[in-house]
Amino acid sequence: MIALESMLETFSLSWFFLGLAVGILLDYLWRRTGISKYERRVEMLEHYHWGFILLILARIVKILSVTLAGIGLFLVFVELTQRHPFAIKSSHEFLSTIIGVILAIPLILAYATL
Repeated sequence: MIALESMLETFSLSWFFLGLAVGILLDYLWRRTGISKYERRVEMLEHYHWGFILLILARIVKILSVTLAGIGLFLVFVELTQRHPFAIKSSHEFLSTIIGVILAIPLILAYATL
């Protein structure tokens, strides 16, 4: 029984690391491609917003939840590497903060109640 539990934990951890790898790829494409959030007029959307959305989905959707959590956690973490982490002192700080608070409420509720 212990061997089966260990194997399942390793399997889940593998899916989590897959999520981290996908997060790294998404971040790379986000930063390196010619797609600019300013050109698309979505400058208020930050990495951590998408991370919060994926973490909410990871709690609600059972399939690939560990992978979604890996992607979401990576996007929240990588926000700290930005020039203006969490849009602090940027031109869109207020709107970004409002979006972050709106997403934080269901995120907290999803993990507190489900």
